[in-house]
Amino acid sequence: MGFKSKEYYEQIAKGLCFQTRAFIDGEFTAASQGGTFETVNPADGKVIASISSCLKEDVLRAEKAARKAFEEGSWIRKSPAEKKEILIRLADLILEHQEELAVMESLDSGKPIRDTLSGDIPDTALTFRWHAEAIDKLEDGITAGDGEHLSLVVREPLGVVGAILPWNFPLQMAAWKLAPILASGNSCVVKPAKLTSLTLLKLAELAKEAGLPDGVLNVLPGNGSVVGEALGMHPELEALTFTGSTEVGKQLLSMSGKTNAKRILLEMGGKNPCIIMPDVKDLDHAADEAVNAVFWNMGENCTSNSRLLVHKDIKNAFVEKVVEKTRALRTGNPLDPGNNLGAIIEKKHMDTILEYIRIGKEEGGEVLCGGEQILAETGGNFIAPTVFGGVTPEMTIAKEEIFGPVLAIMEFETEEEAVRIANDTEYGLQASLFTDDLSTAHRMSRALRAGTVSVNCYSEGDIGTPFGGFKQSGFFSRDKSLEANKQYTELKTIWIQI
Repeated sequence: MGFKSKEYYEQIAKGLCFQTRAFIDGEFTAASQGGTFETVNPADGKVIASISSCLKEDVLRAEKAARKAFEEGSWIRKSPAEKKEILIRLADLILEHQEELAVMESLDSGKPIRDTLSGDIPDTALTFRWHAEAIDKLEDGITAGDGEHLSLVVREPLGVVGAILPWNFPLQMAAWKLAPILASGNSCVVKPAKLTSLTLLKLAELAKEAGLPDGVLNVLPGNGSVVGEALGMHPELEALTFTGSTEVGKQLLSMSGKTNAKRILLEMGGKNPCIIMPDVKDLDHAADEAVNAVFWNMGENCTSNSRLLVHKDIKNAFVEKVVEKTRALRTGNPLDPGNNLGAIIEKKHMDTILEYIRIGKEEGGEVLCGGEQILAETGGNFIAPTVFGGVTPEMTIAKEEIFGPVLAIMEFETEEEAVRIANDTEYGLQASLFTDDLSTAHRMSRALRAGTVSVNCYSEGDIGTPFGGFKQSGFFSRDKSLEANKQYTELKTIWIQI
């Protein structure tokens, strides 16, 4: 799509009016004890706004509002056509406000405007529209009977669902959760990431304007250790969906076991491989995809292909192209559409990434480009996209999720070795494979232990494909597709004697 100038988006930024209070039972309200926290622009270190910092009391209040809305049927008892109309109206409103939302997302998260405007915001609208259209596509069933009984199998909403969102794709991940939750007839209590709350509060405003009944959607910004734990330990929530770290996901599973055994849906970390087979002829295309796969969103992406496995016969030629394309990437002001990479979410995370780079050097990795903080004079958190050569599978940068713009390149000799290295991880979210041989593509895509395998491209699939991981990348969870709608429902058998 065409972009306007940096000055144009900076002018939008100056005119933004932020909603900063929690959204409970259809109204914006201060947190129970009036506490706030500051949200900071990662690109310059300046405070954007002070946001309500919710507490356990707010979680209890929001759940009661959501429960009341569910039990009174203000949402669930609407016809499929009525629910569809409201969610499609919400999708339309998102697109009507897309420049405002895109700039707001860039300011709050450090994401480049070229990504938020061409990807995050349109995908958010598409997700709500797609799941709205799916409302009347999930059909109940009748099983074969004995002539004396009628056996109905129906799906019903779970009730009140909690959602805890990540900071790397704030609005997009909100849509991945909330669209199927609402389309399935549930009410919800959602906690945005503390670092990126602004666009979700704006979404709540748009949802009310679209006609979503009061209490159906509640938004509670605040600390994960407070709001997140209160959701995890809530004794009445029917389910809790989470995208974030594996460590926190495991804690939520434990909380469920200690309370009411609520359904826990987890999408967690990844250490994803990109495999380049020796038969690939178009190395430029493969290199373009590999570079995008690791550096998209500054590498702050659970499907980042941070491990590049290249066959020894083409390694030198391919690595040369990867380094050349990496050096061509522009990093800087997120509101400049000429920049490919923006700012790292916060200084603490930037320091963690820089420590991984230091460890990579210490363990014998060779920095082929990048490897340092840049643009420090801006007050922002910027790291040059970094490529490591000479990496072996046992190195820290080859094993642990860095969640930053760092690529580890490894060499392999056989197909079996490539699969073994690719699968040698506690994660299993996504993998990319490049080969010109159809049999190799089929064979290896089956052998790779990942929830999504893209062949001859880097992709997470589209809105119609399920997204989730194997092993410690996921637990009983798929975002997108009809599978997402189904997981927010219960199956019920109704057995009727005729």
